[in-house]
Amino acid sequence: MTRTLTVAIIGAGPRGTSLLERLIANAAECAPDRTIAVHVIDPYPPGGGRIWRSQQSPLLWMNTTSDDCTMFTDETVECEGPVVSGPTLSEWAQELATGRLSSPPGCRLAPSTSAEARRMQGGWFTTRQTQSDYLSWVFWQSAKNGMPQVQVHSHVGRAVDVHDLPLGRQRVVMADGLPPVDADVVLFAQGNVDVAPNAEEARLTEYAAAHDLCYLPSTADHRFDRIPAAEPVIVRGLGLCFIDTAVLLTSGRGGTFHRDNSGELHYQSSGNEPVLFVGSRRGVPYWSKMDYSLTGSPPEPFGHLNAAAVAALGDRPLDFAMDVWPLIAREVTHAGYRELAESHPELLGIDARQFIHRLDTLDWDGPALKELVDRAVRFDEDRIDLEETAHPLAGRHFPDLDTLQNWMISHIATGVRRGRDPRHGASLAMLHGLSSAFSRLIELVSEERLSPASWEHDLPAFLDFCRFLTSGPPGQRQEELLALTRAGIVRFLGSEMTVTAHEGLFHARSSNVNVSIAARSLIEARLPERTMLRVNDPLLCKLIQRNEIREEIQSAPDGGDRYPTGLIDTAGLIDTDSLHRLKRADGTPHESRFGAGILFSGSVLASGRFPSPRSNDAFFRQNDVIARAALHELGRR
Repeated sequence: MTRTLTVAIIGAGPRGTSLLERLIANAAECAPDRTIAVHVIDPYPPGGGRIWRSQQSPLLWMNTTSDDCTMFTDETVECEGPVVSGPTLSEWAQELATGRLSSPPGCRLAPSTSAEARRMQGGWFTTRQTQSDYLSWVFWQSAKNGMPQVQVHSHVGRAVDVHDLPLGRQRVVMADGLPPVDADVVLFAQGNVDVAPNAEEARLTEYAAAHDLCYLPSTADHRFDRIPAAEPVIVRGLGLCFIDTAVLLTSGRGGTFHRDNSGELHYQSSGNEPVLFVGSRRGVPYWSKMDYSLTGSPPEPFGHLNAAAVAALGDRPLDFAMDVWPLIAREVTHAGYRELAESHPELLGIDARQFIHRLDTLDWDGPALKELVDRAVRFDEDRIDLEETAHPLAGRHFPDLDTLQNWMISHIATGVRRGRDPRHGASLAMLHGLSSAFSRLIELVSEERLSPASWEHDLPAFLDFCRFLTSGPPGQRQEELLALTRAGIVRFLGSEMTVTAHEGLFHARSSNVNVSIAARSLIEARLPERTMLRVNDPLLCKLIQRNEIREEIQSAPDGGDRYPTGLIDTAGLIDTDSLHRLKRADGTPHESRFGAGILFSGSVLASGRFPSPRSNDAFFRQNDVIARAALHELGRR
């Protein structure tokens, strides 16, 4: 009798769930007439995993609208495996609320509570709890679809080691005395694993312990019960982690928001909040999501960054800041100004058609754009300055924190208006232009027309700029932040924020105002850098110690500088026929181990967000490649 083939997936979050779905979708073709057992291993319930676990505050929201999130392939996905359609998050909620789908165990979105489902239909940013329910439903629906050929087993426990067995089989060792899981193939799908503190965090942790202070590092899930009410608290970071921190320390402590007769949002304090003194490298919050769509179709790529443009730069190794960034900036600027002319010609001082013609044909290497903008764009707020956008506090100095606070109130209020009023649609078009340029950049790197090997300093700054513009909070969260700032609950410190510890306290200051704030509590509201050598995951640490995985090293096309990427090395790049097998220290690929996600090379460009419907998302394409490779490997057993 033919034995059952076995796959172990380590990690049951969105990545592991999608890999399971792709294994099931491809099983009939790649492993016909074979029974497959898939063991999915995670300390948290499957579907959501750790980050999207259901046991989170209902006050926390997703950062993606419900109609722009899916876990299913569609006809746009270019993959060898079959398309298995399924509902987006919004569609799932509608079907669940109307009773056309049965609720997964523990689901909070029942037909009797369809108000949230109706909001989701309009592109609502739903709660993380609801997203957790959706991911759980996707997991178990996929498992149901796989029967009888594919049998899915969920193990709620932690994998702490993987050993080689005879004939290429693998033994996954479990923590807490749970029985091991033996498998033919192991798919590593860990996402945001724990990492060790960096030198500064270790030093601040030691100082806090010695002086009875409260320090919450970026390397841990925060519990805020140690943060006292009414006292100053230093917060470092102004991205999404900060937004969640502010929500939990204000609304989460009984504060409420209300509108006055003019529609302005105000915050009513409960008296249990601390006073948050917050800063970061940039010193301002991320751009909020736009509450509107473009009146027409998103702008088509203008060709500033494509193979021809790159070839025109010559055969020399290209510098990102000098060669590549200007092409990206042109794409973004072109998109913004064209949308301004097409949708709001009244904001121009010349005929819109003339402006568009000049814009489309001008010499971008000379002063022509500045001359055109100076002549045609009537209002300063419509002029595009990407350096000012990226670093609005650079070079600004304030006599005191109150003056800085007033500037920040005006800055955030402008962002709230920009995110709600289609009159500022040029800002949304800029985001489309940035997305288009980023996609072209990925393609050019994948085709080896560009190499990021010499961009180790510039590329992180560019990715940070992309997150700043595209990964901000929902507009309502930005408006709530404005209300908290006006109420004095949130106080801004500025850019290039530094933190020191002396005289028994934490101290923070910035480059914008000559004032230092002292506090007994410090919160790192930012994501830690996750690199292979900082991971604190027992499984990965053991593989590192035994030289069974290695860090990826990239080199420039001319054979020059080589540098570590911080990622676990796997065979091949995204969108190729490579197999994504984990490489040993000697560079040989392991025949039974595959890796995908933010920790693994070849995955970084496809990670960090949920896939959108009808977008040919690389997340699905890569998972399909890995699933088929794993199934073909099973066929050889």
